[in-house]
Amino acid sequence: MRRIVSVVIVIILGIASYLFYEHTTLKQQEAQRQMFDIVMSEKMRHLYENAQDWSKPVSLDVHDERLKGDYKILSEFVLNYWLKNIETRNTYLRDLAAAKWNYFLDINRLDADRKKNFVETEQMLQAVRRITTQYQKQNLVDKQEALAKVKELKIEQNLKQSMQEKLEKNLKLDQESALILLELKILDKAEQMFVLLKENDWHKENGQIMFQKDTQVKQFNALYQDVLNLNKEIEQKKKQNAEEIEEEL
Repeated sequence: MRRIVSVVIVIILGIASYLFYEHTTLKQQEAQRQMFDIVMSEKMRHLYENAQDWSKPVSLDVHDERLKGDYKILSEFVLNYWLKNIETRNTYLRDLAAAKWNYFLDINRLDADRKKNFVETEQMLQAVRRITTQYQKQNLVDKQEALAKVKELKIEQNLKQSMQEKLEKNLKLDQESALILLELKILDKAEQMFVLLKENDWHKENGQIMFQKDTQVKQFNALYQDVLNLNKEIEQKKKQNAEEIEEEL
């Protein structure tokens, strides 16, 4: 009888220990999940704010002592993912600035370059086309590499699956690709404007480009208006992307 009682006590203690372990583990996991949300919110906000100054490389310490285990691994992966994407975008913007893309339609530059057979403008357009194409390729590579890496993470399957699904969705509905396509359209319009400038007579008057024929004026103005509209779309897309990031935070 005593032996039966002892066995029962051992079983009860075993069950109690298991339940206590399960309860403690669940509490620890929930605490880490909550801390993960806090850390990611802080880090992403810091990263997003710093990213606004694209003139210099963005830096961020992805490590945080408040996180441990799977959530630490996941946090560092996500932050590195965003850090890479932002730096790819900012490098692209720095390269465009180096190519003097903002000065493409500067009337004084165009007037001076016309006397040199538009050598500078042609080089500018070639450089911008190369820079934009390279950025388009790198953006795709970044996301494909991240998708491959997440499959190798040594974390719980449910966390890995959730992250993988998000990356797959981002790859299909890539907001950066939407921006690139708009920027490529602007480049197309700029190249058409350059053809008009190169093949037709014009002069500088009161800080404006004056063509000889009305048809040329209408063509140029229509292209310029298209560029303004595309720039407006780009700004709207940037605002939308920022709002989506804010919602995630």
